[in-house]
Amino acid sequence: MLYVGIDVSCKEFVVYAVNERKQKVFDNKIESTREGLRKLVKELGEGPKLVVFEAGNQMKWIAITLKKMKGVQIHVVHPNEVKWISQSNGKTDKVDAKKLAELARSDMLPRAVHIVDGEIRELRELVSARDRLQSKRVALTNTIRAMMLQEGVRLPVKFFQGMEWREKIEKLKIGGVQRLIVESYMKSVDQLLISEEEITARMMEIKDRRIELLESIPCLGKISSRVLVSAIDNVERFDNKKCVANYGGLTPTIRQSGEVKVMGRINRDGRREVRKVLLQCSHALSRTKSAGALPLKIFYEGIERRRGKKKAIVALARKLLTTAYGVLKNNEYYDPQKLTAYAV
Repeated sequence: MLYVGIDVSCKEFVVYAVNERKQKVFDNKIESTREGLRKLVKELGEGPKLVVFEAGNQMKWIAITLKKMKGVQIHVVHPNEVKWISQSNGKTDKVDAKKLAELARSDMLPRAVHIVDGEIRELRELVSARDRLQSKRVALTNTIRAMMLQEGVRLPVKFFQGMEWREKIEKLKIGGVQRLIVESYMKSVDQLLISEEEITARMMEIKDRRIELLESIPCLGKISSRVLVSAIDNVERFDNKKCVANYGGLTPTIRQSGEVKVMGRINRDGRREVRKVLLQCSHALSRTKSAGALPLKIFYEGIERRRGKKKAIVALARKLLTTAYGVLKNNEYYDPQKLTAYAV
């Protein structure tokens, strides 16, 4: 077995390979192309190879290319789980590649990043694109709000949530240059909204039984269910509900020294889109009065009385995620009678 570490960059890949006896087999740079990877595998010979690299923007095509090659296994690691590389005093591309290869040879690699394939991969990319469009649109509306404030006009908090905000801005008395700038921003906002709707429509075309199962949970709609399925994909890769809650970035950080244990803010290392959509669903669920949502509502209200609304919303988002995990794990529709209504 050969253990191959690759430091990925745009211009070139730095590769370091060792065998089972820790003997260096390869130490060089290759082209950051499919052909470069094919030449590398051919040069390394016909034996089995474990190729390790960090997750990043180029992960998809690299993984697809290597998976098609005979005798090649891949292990993609999350950058946050190999921080000792990035924090090393002697950090270079060669050092990074060497340490990845040595971790693989010593069987000390952190858990592998889950690589999504097929239609769910398309769904994940659509979810990511939609999230970016939303972020840019919100950034532009915040810029408009700031410009109005410079003109002495304070827009209400939920001003841009209404359907008539454009007409209201057009009626405001502002300078000619400011109006030109604002109108340009408004056109960009409209175009971003059109693109966002096109992406959303394509997301709705993707059908899956797992999406139907999640839609049976109160306040999980068509979009939020698709976001969860795109992120979770294979539910069997999680050992338990605590693992899936951590993956969603909804577990508190813990600091312990001796007998003192302090629970901090929620972990931000999880998937951002999961946390974002579940917090939105939690706000909606906190206001719902449907019978099916009663156990979740009781859970929320109990924590709200003890810890306050903000922490209760986060706890409810985590409860929604673990409930979704249970629904997918059992391959059954949501049943409120099977749900524990109190906080554990």
